[in-house]
Amino acid sequence: MARFTKDAVIKEGSGRVKVVNGVPVIVVRYNGRLYAYVAVCPHAYCVLFDVNLRGSMIHCACHGELFNVETGEPTKGLAKEPLMKLSVEARGGEVFVEVPGSDVLERIVDLTRPKSP
Repeated sequence: MARFTKDAVIKEGSGRVKVVNGVPVIVVRYNGRLYAYVAVCPHAYCVLFDVNLRGSMIHCACHGELFNVETGEPTKGLAKEPLMKLSVEARGGEVFVEVPGSDVLERIVDLTRPKSP
């Protein structure tokens, strides 16, 4: 686990995006719980930078996709795959997230690689 930010920084209904081990990570707080995902939309591979939740949804500002904050599942838009979930915990006034490994980078590269007809 890597230190992400101070716990007080992530307010209810919002979050923060930072790069962890070369991977953009979003951590949001919803109903008092923290959720962490790789901050890459599986539709068009935009970085999720809008940290203000739309109700219970994470919003991708590129094309309007919405993802369930608790599961990462797409609920609106063209995305077919869920967000890649990461472990997250708050302790001692700090937020810690799972460090994405090289497998996450490889999966992002695979998603963005053009598909042959």
